[in-house]
Amino acid sequence: MPRCRPEIFRVVFIRRSDANASLMYVNDNQSPILYQNQDSTVVLIDIPRSISSAQGILDNPCSDALLSSPPLEKSYASIEPRSKKARERVQQQVVLGNLAKPSFPPALLLQGLAEIKSGGFFNFCSERKTRPSATPGHGHDIGGCKSSELVEQNAAEPENHVSISNSPFRSWNTIQAQEHLTLSSRATASGLEASQIVSLQGRVISNPLVHGLRIHSSVESGNYRVPPLSTFLLSKVGEREASDFSKAARKLLPEPSMSAAPGQFDFILLDPPWDNRSVRRGGTYKTQRKAEEDPLLVLEEMLGSHVAPGAIVACWITNKKSVRATALRLFESWGVNLIEEWAWLKTTIHGEPIVDVEGIMRRPYEVLLVGRSMHLVFDDFGDFGDFGDSGSVDLAKKRLVVGVPDLHSRKPCLKTLIEPMLKDKSNYRALEIFARHLVAGWWSWGDEVLKYNREGYWVNVES
Repeated sequence: MPRCRPEIFRVVFIRRSDANASLMYVNDNQSPILYQNQDSTVVLIDIPRSISSAQGILDNPCSDALLSSPPLEKSYASIEPRSKKARERVQQQVVLGNLAKPSFPPALLLQGLAEIKSGGFFNFCSERKTRPSATPGHGHDIGGCKSSELVEQNAAEPENHVSISNSPFRSWNTIQAQEHLTLSSRATASGLEASQIVSLQGRVISNPLVHGLRIHSSVESGNYRVPPLSTFLLSKVGEREASDFSKAARKLLPEPSMSAAPGQFDFILLDPPWDNRSVRRGGTYKTQRKAEEDPLLVLEEMLGSHVAPGAIVACWITNKKSVRATALRLFESWGVNLIEEWAWLKTTIHGEPIVDVEGIMRRPYEVLLVGRSMHLVFDDFGDFGDFGDSGSVDLAKKRLVVGVPDLHSRKPCLKTLIEPMLKDKSNYRALEIFARHLVAGWWSWGDEVLKYNREGYWVNVES
């Protein structure tokens, strides 16, 4: 597998009969976008590559691969009710409002898949770096050491190791520091010296450098990668943590940008741990069941002050009607109107949906609600403009993002897809809440924020 390189696309126009030309991006350079039509309503994305490419910047691109599960070869067996009586009971759940009506008609999903296949795509993902015992499409927690046979441990590294490695990431161990920490380094005869801490939890940590850094925590017992220009807070989303985050955001972002006030962000992404039976049964990550513990109530109160005028806010939801209603209520509380609705359609490596597109019990896609702040902003001509739309679900633009699923809870990184929607994609502020990995140039917050930045998840592409 070649190393990641700056994004340079070879563009090919393909005509199908008398239809309009379709724009296909051919990934000559390890871009996560494998296919994208002309109006960007149908996209094929490589999920591991979307995360690995987001670990670098143009001048210091990613050079390593993210360990993944093997791609699914065939769809899952159906769990849909077979008898007429059982199907009627499930349909009744939709009528009663427990399940949201499908927001993406099966015909729209199949049309998108057909469009991608007509462009000559027969493998719907790139080659993956995997371990032989990994389960296709889900399962093992590679970097978290739940499957020790999948991990190369880092215990052999000596204490207080300080060196420059062959990758673009610099390395050191961490000892104690207090409050907000700005990682820094300086060249010495023996390598690098850097700020160090014992625990990574509960404090905002920033890497202001244009290269990635490796840090070791004795408390968290692991080595982690911190991408260039990234900032993170490893903590739960609670009242005290929200206050700490707000103070840090205003302290570290004290000056207004062209589009945001101090402490504000142009893009905010949320992937809440919505309560559902499959998550509780699998024990993959924590959910919030009690209202008094609900982090969304905390965010409803504090996040609005961090939404820049004209900012984009996106939130992953489940197919429960109450979840959708909650997300839209949050949008309203932050002054955000719904403008788009995306479906991440999960397929096998051959481009077949992982379950029946007409299924009710289990749908082959997850939904992302995308809104924009309706606060007044200056437009390019110096006049005030209003980015607010009607907010109607029926009028929201539909986009289909197709991708072969990877480890459970690992979603595609949206950096490449969101940046074209921003006013200045080379100079913006982004925040991901409930994040499970860091992104170069972004802020990230959550109690699993370093999950996929653990060293055990990464391998040199030449190894």
